[in-house]
Amino acid sequence: MLYRFFVSLLRPYPILIFLLLFVVVVYWRRKIGPRSIRFAMLIATLLLWFFSMPVVSFFSAATLEWQYPPVYERLPEAEAIVVLGSGVAPPDAIRARAELDQGGLRRCLKAAELYKSGEPCPIVVTGGRVESYKTGPVMAEVMREFLIRQGVSAGDVILENESRSTYENAVKAAALLKQQDIESVLVVSDATHLIRGVGCFRNLGLQAYGGGCGYTATDLNITPRSFLPSAAAAAMNQIVFHEWLGLIYYRLLGRI
Repeated sequence: MLYRFFVSLLRPYPILIFLLLFVVVVYWRRKIGPRSIRFAMLIATLLLWFFSMPVVSFFSAATLEWQYPPVYERLPEAEAIVVLGSGVAPPDAIRARAELDQGGLRRCLKAAELYKSGEPCPIVVTGGRVESYKTGPVMAEVMREFLIRQGVSAGDVILENESRSTYENAVKAAALLKQQDIESVLVVSDATHLIRGVGCFRNLGLQAYGGGCGYTATDLNITPRSFLPSAAAAAMNQIVFHEWLGLIYYRLLGRI
């Protein structure tokens, strides 16, 4: 326990936070600059620390993740699985072929797990080029190849390779599903993304259920490390903030 505490303490991110706090304290003690500026520096540093604490990121992630508990088998009422795209790294001088990013890998592994838990069913993989100027394989095509390598029948994979956002994922996938008279789907995405993803499909008239992956707010174990600034916790809070902004934006546009 003590070893882990010091490992967490002596990482670059917390060291930088402590150095920043030290500078703020020096400014206060020596009364350098206007009081309002010093006060703003102190508040900004404390807020940065607060939103970098693992205990804070746990509860912020929970506001999204707890809406859809984990599932480990395909729901009997779901006629098909839809995997929402995440990201893909194209081939380059080092990487011989395109690779899914961490989110895409998690989602495809979850989709393969759910596919194998029951009778074969259609799987729609969604995602085109978010940035049209980039070259290389399209996201959905890389996802399709990966799923086939995981044992999913090639005939069960439906390709949607034009969408560039969560809403377009849903619109274009829904059109393909309705062509096959499919009315209920299990939407696979990161747990923090499910409210928006499932909401888009439901808004389009489909019965949609959530199949989440990448849960982080699962077991709260309070230790001294829970209050140390962490780059991972800060990154999670940024994801949650982005997702809540997306939910508000989609709600205003009537997409969910």
